[in-house]
Amino acid sequence: MIEDSKLKKIREASCLSQKGEKEADNFLNILAAKIHSSRKKIIEANVLDVRRAKEKNLSRAFTQRLKVGNHGVDGVIESINRTMKLKNGLGEVMEKRKLENGVLLQKVRVPIGVIFVIYEARPEVTVDVAALCIKSGNCAILKGGSEALHTNSALYKCIFESLGETGYPVETISFLPEIKRKNVYSLLRKTNYIDLVVARGGYKMVKDIQEKSKIPVLAHSAGGARIYVDRTADLKMGEKIILNAKISKPAACNSVDTVLVDEKIAKQFVPSIVKGLSSIGVEVFGDEAVCDFAGAKRADKDTWGREFLDLEIGIKVVEGIEEAVRFVSKYTKRHTEGIIAGDQNVVNFFSKSVDCAAIFVNCSTRLHDGGIFGMGTEMGIATGKLHARGPVGLNELTTYKWIASGSGQVRE
Repeated sequence: MIEDSKLKKIREASCLSQKGEKEADNFLNILAAKIHSSRKKIIEANVLDVRRAKEKNLSRAFTQRLKVGNHGVDGVIESINRTMKLKNGLGEVMEKRKLENGVLLQKVRVPIGVIFVIYEARPEVTVDVAALCIKSGNCAILKGGSEALHTNSALYKCIFESLGETGYPVETISFLPEIKRKNVYSLLRKTNYIDLVVARGGYKMVKDIQEKSKIPVLAHSAGGARIYVDRTADLKMGEKIILNAKISKPAACNSVDTVLVDEKIAKQFVPSIVKGLSSIGVEVFGDEAVCDFAGAKRADKDTWGREFLDLEIGIKVVEGIEEAVRFVSKYTKRHTEGIIAGDQNVVNFFSKSVDCAAIFVNCSTRLHDGGIFGMGTEMGIATGKLHARGPVGLNELTTYKWIASGSGQVRE
C-alpha cells in the first residue's frame, strides 16, 4: 500500500516537476539512451513475462500485446524521440480579454497535477506515461498489470535512474510493482492527492475502476472498429484498407472487427474480400447473404458485438447507409469507426450520425493512434466525451487556470 506520506511527497513533486521544456527534453534524451543501453535486460525480463503468460494459458491476443522484442524497444525509443520534438504548450494563453472594469483576464494552460495510471498488458505504456507526464509537467503513479511485472520493472529502473540524473524528484514518476486490489480501490478515493485516473485495459477492469473511483477517470476499455463499404466506394481501395485494418496488428484496439457491405455491391465485393482475408489466415464469419456469396462461417448473435483482437472478422450485408448507421450505433464501443465511400453526402451522414472518438473516411482505422496523429505518443484512447476524446497526448494532460490582472479593481 502507498502511504499518505508518500502521496504527500508526490503532490509536492507535482509542483517541483514543472522544470521547463529544456529540462524535460534532457530527461527524455537520457531516458531514451538508458533504454537503448538496457535493451538486453528489458528483453530478457519480457521473455519471463511472456513465458509465464503462456503457462497461465492467457489468450494469444493478450500475449501478443505483452511481447517486447528488439522492434518493441525501438518503438519505445522512437515514441520518446517523437515526444521530445513536441511543444508542451504550458503557459500558453488560450484566451485573453479585457473586462469592462479594466481587469485583464487570461486563460492559461497548466498541468493537471498527479495522474494515477492503471493499465494491463502493454509494457510500453510504462514509458509512454513517463515521457508524456514529464513533458507536460505532471506527476504519475504507475500501476501495471502483474502479467508484465518483470518488463515494467526493468523499464521503470531506466525511468528512476533518469529522474535522479536530471534533478527531478524521484516521486515525479512512481511505480507500484505489486499492490492488492483493495489498496488500488483505496487510492481511487484519495481526491486530495490524485487529480486524474487513466484506466487502460479490459472492459471489466475499466468499468470496475469507473465504479469505484471518486476521482475523474479517463477510460480506454473495449475497442474494435466497424467499416461500412458504400455502393459508391472504390472497391480496390476498400479491400486494401480492410486488409490493413485487420492484419497489420490484429490484437490492436483499432483493428476492424466487422465489415458492413452495401447490398448493391455485395455480389461483387464480398467474394473478393472474403478470398483476400481467408488467403492470409483470417477466419471470416458472415450473415446469410455473405455465406451465399462466399465461403464463410455462419455468424451467430454474439459475432457483431465481439472485440476479436485476433485473426477473425465478421461481414454483414446491409441495405445502405441508413441501416449501416443503425448497426454501428447499436454495436459501437465509441472508439473507432470507418466508412469507405465516394459520395460526400453519404460520408457526411455517417460522420454526423455515428458517435465515437474518431471516424476514418477512406483510410484505415489502424491510423487511430497518438503517434500517427503527431502527438508523440499516447496514454491510450479515451472514449468518453469530457476533457479528452481519442488519443490522450500532451494537450489532453493539461488543463487551464484563469489569471485576472488588475490595478485595484473591486466588486461593487
